[in-house]
Amino acid sequence: MQQTQPYSALGTQHSGLALYIHLPWCVRKCPYCDFSSFESREGVPEQEYIAALIKDLEAALPLIWGRKVVSIFMGGGTPSLFSARAIDTLLTQVRTLLSVEPHAEITLEANPGTAEAQKFADFRAAGVNRLSLGIQSFNPRHLQALGRIHDDREARFAVELALCNFDNVNLDLMYALPEQTMEGALADIREAVAFGPQHISAYHLTLEPNTVFYNQPPSLPDDDMSAAMQEAIEAELAGAGYEHYETSAFAKKRSPLPNPLPSRQCEQLCCRSRRGHSLRVPGERGQT
Repeated sequence: MQQTQPYSALGTQHSGLALYIHLPWCVRKCPYCDFSSFESREGVPEQEYIAALIKDLEAALPLIWGRKVVSIFMGGGTPSLFSARAIDTLLTQVRTLLSVEPHAEITLEANPGTAEAQKFADFRAAGVNRLSLGIQSFNPRHLQALGRIHDDREARFAVELALCNFDNVNLDLMYALPEQTMEGALADIREAVAFGPQHISAYHLTLEPNTVFYNQPPSLPDDDMSAAMQEAIEAELAGAGYEHYETSAFAKKRSPLPNPLPSRQCEQLCCRSRRGHSLRVPGERGQT
């Protein structure tokens, strides 16, 4: 665990805490991904990992006594690989240890390749109230180029399942993809808008060190085209009634804005357990 200041030195002027929980396993690591994630070749050690996360959280309690949690975000990796029972156990333990706002936003990231109707319903029953789907594209050629485990049909099916089970859904998309045209980028955005999700995220594909794409770069749109795509996407979403509230995030104008991580109003507590523990407190920045 990183050395941190005691809670008494943090002050009490902040309104709440945003809890990020990292679940690092995935079916297959994407060639552009530089997050701390690992292929689940021998299954996911749910019980052991959750126990380690809770131990990490317990150690952090003196730093945050009296603070309310206003949002929880479970990212990865592919958190939807975990069973609903494991997510229920995790959220129950968090609520036991921390004061969680009754209407706190609780987000789980999900991969369309792991979408199941019953599993989504069970996640909702476990307390998840916002699902974030890593669609990336509705174009099968681009999905294949990105190394995704789902195809375009599975992407659409996952969106439909998500909207049937959750009132609050985010669709993650990427643009400036290998061999992508302006028309292709806008086609993805328009298809996402047609589903009517509460939130859409549109990320520019970047080549990060220590990734397959960085070492073996694919053919990508040049900087001018990428910038034009960004401007066109922002205009398209604005015209569809989505508010641009963060760099890559858009929400329907009548939808509550999610508590981002990190938030301007909320400190971020980051639980990440892999061969050790890591806690982030105000003033510290790092990758999750």
